[in-house]
Formats: sequence, structure tokens, C-alpha cells
Amino acid sequence: MNVLVLNEQQNQLQNIEIDLIKSITGSFQASEIVGMFKDFFFNKMVLDVTALKDYQNPETYKELTEGLNPDKVIFYLPEGSDLCTSGFLSRLISIGIYNFTTNIDGVIYLINNTNSYKDVAHIQKMAGNEETEQTTQNDTMPPQVEQPVNQQMPGNNMGSPVSYNQASYQQPVQQPAYQEIVAPLNDEKRIIGIQNVTDGAGSTSLIYMMKKELTSFYSRGVYAIEIDKCDFISYNDKTMFSTSKNDLESTIRKVTDAKIILIDLNNQDAGNICNEIVYLIEPSVIKLNKLMKRNKSIIATLRGKKVVLNKSLLTGKEVSEFEFESGLNITYNMPPLNDRKRNEIIVDFMQRLNIISNNNDRNSQTGIFGLFRK
Repeated sequence: MNVLVLNEQQNQLQNIEIDLIKSITGSFQASEIVGMFKDFFFNKMVLDVTALKDYQNPETYKELTEGLNPDKVIFYLPEGSDLCTSGFLSRLISIGIYNFTTNIDGVIYLINNTNSYKDVAHIQKMAGNEETEQTTQNDTMPPQVEQPVNQQMPGNNMGSPVSYNQASYQQPVQQPAYQEIVAPLNDEKRIIGIQNVTDGAGSTSLIYMMKKELTSFYSRGVYAIEIDKCDFISYNDKTMFSTSKNDLESTIRKVTDAKIILIDLNNQDAGNICNEIVYLIEPSVIKLNKLMKRNKSIIATLRGKKVVLNKSLLTGKEVSEFEFESGLNITYNMPPLNDRKRNEIIVDFMQRLNIISNNNDRNSQTGIFGLFRK
């Protein structure tokens, strides 16, 4: 049986389908949570970190892990927050916290599969590389005037003079802004951005399934990158990693053997880096109505672009009606898929996008998936 500790993210977690023995809501000191549960038997605790007072301070987590076994706690981080950076996550890893996620699928996975250090070691390596790059930049540039404390990032108590978050927001004067960067793309690299248009349209899972199929065609050189989130951590795949918007170009340059890179854009503008962008719409009534309330003109901006209906239960006739009403040309109608299985429909989808061709041979044709080889 499991425990839920909720606060600001309770709407996301309160209906999670897991066996529960106890659920509490509120804002607590780390010592209060330790006092409540140190002698309480449970399988896993799903902790909405906003339930921790001073949750942006790594010392808060240290106090918690001194009283509770960190392997039994799943830390649910606010999506897109300052916590979802390699610098902050590296500090959590340093105190023995390896189980963190920003989505329900990640929670379910971690309830059944506890991470070890080797599953998250690449995050610390990434943080170390970024720190080294920042130090090198500082050593080769004229001295910068130290920023007053009240101009630093709010809630940044990591204790390091140049943290990951500060580097993301306090670029040296000589460095051009992200929008001015034009990435030198290798002719052999194909960089494909995936963008959710409706909320939760499934970009993360779709990228995971696409990458899984692509690795059966290419022995190496297939990577997936997400911007400003840390959902990929849950897949425990060293070729799927997170980066910040400002570090996207340098991250791409590091994968020198890349043939195909799939990028989860997460509403970030990276059109100057991607060769192409696929826009995902989940065509349920509630998702479309929410989209139109948020931005009535967004459909018009998608005309002429590659739009995919994802997690769609629409029939062919209904897709035609949707195209007529919206003025969009739908590239593909993707049904809900089981990401635990190999999906031939993903192969068909990538053939439609000309990512692979009918003439591509898989590296491995063994196992049940070989029965569906075209």
C-alpha cells in the first residue's frame, strides 16, 4: 500500500490509480513528514514536493532523507519549474535521491521500478559538463560585475556562485541571445521537433515509441532531447536526456554520431534548429475546447504545417470532417498505443514522414515483432 502527500499538485495526483493506505494534503516541514511516517509501514510515498516548506532548498530534502528511506519516496516535481534542471537534480542525486518525475506515468513506473544511482548518473555528468563550460566562459571573458543578491533567481539556495539556473537567466553580455543562434547542422543529422498543441497531447510517449522503433533500424545515432523538463528520466535511457532552451544547440553538438534527433519542444521556440516540426492535437472535445479558450487563432497558425491527431479515436470520416471544419491537412491519425509494446503503426507513421523508407531493414528481426516486418 502507498501514501500520497499532496499540496499544489493535488489535482494531478489525487485520482492516480494506485493502492492507497493514507493521503494527506497541506504544507509541512520535512521534520513533520518524517515524524508522521517514520514508523508507518508503506510501500512507496508519492510526495508532491510543494507539500514541503522551502522545497526549493536542497537542504530540505536532505533532512527528509535522514529520517525516511529515499528509495521509498517518489518526488513529484512541478513540471517546467526551476527544480527540473540538471543542476538542482544533481544536488538531489548527491544526497541519495534517485526517484523523481513530473508525470503520472513516471510515478507508476517508479512505484514498480526503483531507480539506482546508475539510472540517474548521466544527469550529474550533464551538470558537471555545464559547470565546466560555464567556468571556461568565465575564465576567458572580462570580469563581470557581481550581481546583488536581490537580483539573483528567487528561491535559488543551492550555495554555488554560478548555478545552473543563474547561468540560464544571466547570460554574459558578449553571448548572443538564443534567438540569434543558428545551429550549424550536419547534413547527415535529421532533427525533428515534436510539439504538443493541446494540453498533454502525448509528445513524450510518442517520442519514446518513435525512438524505440528507430533503434531497430539504426544500431546507433538515434537520440531524444527534451527542453526544460525532466520526463525522460523515467525511461532510464542514456540516449534520452534533458537540456535547457539556452543549452539546446550545445547539447546537439555533443552527440557527434547522431543520425536522427527527436526533440520534445515543450512549447519552446526552436524552429531555427529543427529541420521540421510535428504538431500534436488530441481531438477530444474537452482538449479542443480548452485550446480554443486559450487561443482562438491557434488553428489558423497551423494551416500548412504537419499536424498529427494523437491518441485519437476518430474514424476516417470524422477525420475528414475535422479537416473540413478546421482547414487543416492532417498528416496522420494516431490511435492510443501501448508504449510497452512494439507498434507497427509507429513505423507506418515514420514512413509517412519519410523518416524511414519501406526499404529500410531492421537491425534485429528476431522475436514476435519480426512477424510484422513489411
